[in-house]
Amino acid sequence: IKLMNDQIIHRGPDDSGLFSSISDRYSVGMGMRRLSIIDIEGGDQPMSNDCGSLVLVFNGEIYNFKELKNHLLELGVFFVTLSDTEVILKLYEYYGTKAFGMLDGMFAFSLYDKNIHKLFIARDFFGEKPLYYMKSENSLYWASELKSIIKVLPIKPSLSREAISLFFQLTYIPAPFTIYNDISKLEANSYLV
Repeated sequence: IKLMNDQIIHRGPDDSGLFSSISDRYSVGMGMRRLSIIDIEGGDQPMSNDCGSLVLVFNGEIYNFKELKNHLLELGVFFVTLSDTEVILKLYEYYGTKAFGMLDGMFAFSLYDKNIHKLFIARDFFGEKPLYYMKSENSLYWASELKSIIKVLPIKPSLSREAISLFFQLTYIPAPFTIYNDISKLEANSYLV
């Protein structure tokens, strides 16, 4: 995870964070490079809920986080930080995956829910923030840049002829394709479980 994080230091020079959890059934690890904009002092990531059962890594900005926070405050939810990251965490805690559709902004995030043994990776409505993933036989890698995934693979994936063809037709590669076979881009306005 540190190797993956080091590949994107330019995207978040202010801070970094790591999370890992190992059980007899599976292991989960997440890393974060942070560019501090909102709640510079209190928005460190990965961020956990009060009991540590939820862990979130978030890239982006939630435009309506103040409205969502006020809504949650009216419901009796307590906040520790001023960050939009904590709003996502608390919103999920209250509404589950329905919370993802309530977010207005540009974002990509991963949320690990220890209670149900699930990991969610999600992307904003317009797909402004990138999120790539690769599934292998017994692993899932994901990152905001392809080079983070490539860095930890034993062999670099082959180039995708279909993606290259799409690039020459459209001058970009649409999701779910990437320049590499076996690595996909999460489509806009969607999440993967």
